[in-house]
Amino acid sequence: MTELAENEKNESLSTSDFLSFVDGIPLPPAIKKSLWKSVGRLITGLVDVPVAYLEAKVQQIRTEANALTLVTKKASEAAANEFVQDQFLIERSVNHFGSRLLREQINREKTVQLAIEDLKTNPPIGETESEIDEDWLEMFSRIAETKSNEDVQLFLSRILSGEIRKPGTFCPKTIQTLSLLDQNTAKIFQMFCDVSFEISQFGDGFTCLICDPFGSAGNNDLSSIGLNYTNLTQLQDAGLIQTSLTGWLAIPPQVLLQPTRIGNINYRFRLTEDTPKEPVKVNIISFTKAGLELRKVIHSSNNPVYNAKFEEWIVNKFKVTKG
Repeated sequence: MTELAENEKNESLSTSDFLSFVDGIPLPPAIKKSLWKSVGRLITGLVDVPVAYLEAKVQQIRTEANALTLVTKKASEAAANEFVQDQFLIERSVNHFGSRLLREQINREKTVQLAIEDLKTNPPIGETESEIDEDWLEMFSRIAETKSNEDVQLFLSRILSGEIRKPGTFCPKTIQTLSLLDQNTAKIFQMFCDVSFEISQFGDGFTCLICDPFGSAGNNDLSSIGLNYTNLTQLQDAGLIQTSLTGWLAIPPQVLLQPTRIGNINYRFRLTEDTPKEPVKVNIISFTKAGLELRKVIHSSNNPVYNAKFEEWIVNKFKVTKG
């Protein structure tokens, strides 16, 4: 069991526990500062608390915490005066507001804990010159606090850790798209990602779903892999794939010399003397920007039915052999 998980099991982490734990993670300076800012925004609500901690201004942290407690107390007293005529209304309001605040705090802290674990498990390579944007953090915090589903929290944590590693990786629309996904749409998107094509050396330029092994998506030819027309339109409505189901991509056969991936299955191909010299046009469905970014935080699996057809199709279409 990890240190954070053990702490979570025993008791909730205090603010100083969080700060002390995070301070022990070896990270480049700018990335470390982005992590402090994230912990500050999502855990304490005060962005400057981690900075004060790093500078060993422990008393300043206590003072700010006490001030925050005083403000909260005064605010609650003022609210109580407004409802002094109805004691039961006061109790209901306090219970409702208090339970909501607690639930939101738990959701934010769980997301941060998972993000910290991800940073520890997959430490960033190299430094970045920029720091995480505070407006981005504020928007992220407001969404994270409303999500108690463990799968969604995991996706959000990977988005947060990715943004800490490299600010600007995830646009606000991607987080908003994730916040609106229902469980059924997320399941369909998982199936779509499991059969998506990727050549990582070329970034997102060749990342898509190749329809040709099965036929036309518009004619329901992808039904056997769980992507019937209705499911695909659901992904379109969610903003995860492009509106056209009849797009195409020209693939130069030479790029197939690079490692190719379908879902979580890697391929290597070798060209032959019969391999076309010119790019080959194939029918595809493209991801949206939000879809591409969310794809990066999903652990893809694979669809054996699609992969079997894909292998046969690509060998015949491009006149290549498996490496």
